[in-house]
Amino acid sequence: MKPSFWQVARRPKWIGGLAIALLLAVLFALFGNWQLSRSVRVTPSDTNLDQVVALDELADPAASFLDVQADRRVSATVWIHPSTCVVIANRNQLLDDGTTKPGFWTVFDAVRTVDSTEAEHVAIASAFFETFDEASVYCSKVSSSGLAFDTPVDVVGRYEPSEVPKAREVADSNLFESLSVEQLINIWPLKQPQVYSGFVISEQIIAKHLAESGEAIKIGIRKSQTELNLLSAFYAIEWILFSGFALFLWGRLVQDERKRIEGEG
Repeated sequence: MKPSFWQVARRPKWIGGLAIALLLAVLFALFGNWQLSRSVRVTPSDTNLDQVVALDELADPAASFLDVQADRRVSATVWIHPSTCVVIANRNQLLDDGTTKPGFWTVFDAVRTVDSTEAEHVAIASAFFETFDEASVYCSKVSSSGLAFDTPVDVVGRYEPSEVPKAREVADSNLFESLSVEQLINIWPLKQPQVYSGFVISEQIIAKHLAESGEAIKIGIRKSQTELNLLSAFYAIEWILFSGFALFLWGRLVQDERKRIEGEG
């Protein structure tokens, strides 16, 4: 009589094999669950984002930008270098109804003077304009107004990470397609620079009397958000497949045993 699959599977060695397969399946499933938990990260909104902290207490110009520093309100007394005014394209101004409008930012190099040490530089986004021409006129007025290093400015604003640099359409233009601190450093003639890796978006227009059509920059700040790590999710799927494969392999070995017995008979 030819044995059935289950008749072979009920033999002691295959019951033991099933126990091992189930143990492996459970182990792989636990690994998969652990990996899945790492693939989804929920970042809660930070209730301290609106609390003003001194820029030099939040960040160090010699250090990289940290995620926890993004959107934090900072304060600093700085000296604006007016001739460094540049225009940043691809900006969106947040409106009261939650929508946005496109436009441009103006950005300066500013200096924090540390007692008896080298100056610390930070990029300051100073105003929003709807057109490039309006932003350029503002830069020209500031450059010729006498606003200089001997005129300290108290700045309060959001600290944000540097953006990815983008190619410029016209090399000698003051227009940039992104606000990359690294890219601006190469344009501004900084001597032995210590530069903050992020930039500050001023809540008030710098030299407001020269910005006839300018607006204070308004941006949305981070809320609670969910991030998916695709690599971790892929590993989780792999572990689940391994779990199923352990049971499949046991069944395949039992089937091979049944066929061997059948061939011998």
